[in-house]
Amino acid sequence: MGFLDDAKKKLGEAVENAKDFAGDATENIKSFAADAQEKIGEKVDEFKNGDGEEEPEDKV
Repeated sequence: MGFLDDAKKKLGEAVENAKDFAGDATENIKSFAADAQEKIGEKVDEFKNGDGEEEPEDKV
């Protein structure tokens, strides 16, 4: 294999690795966003139902 063929092969491998990484990162971001959205929804429900009536620490 010549230098250019070897470089082309390595570049192709790097592109595939980048695609895999981007796919994994996308899934992690989607999961994080879904968890955050669920927790925010729970907090909103708590406040709507009057369950979030804790006193702030600075107003003791």
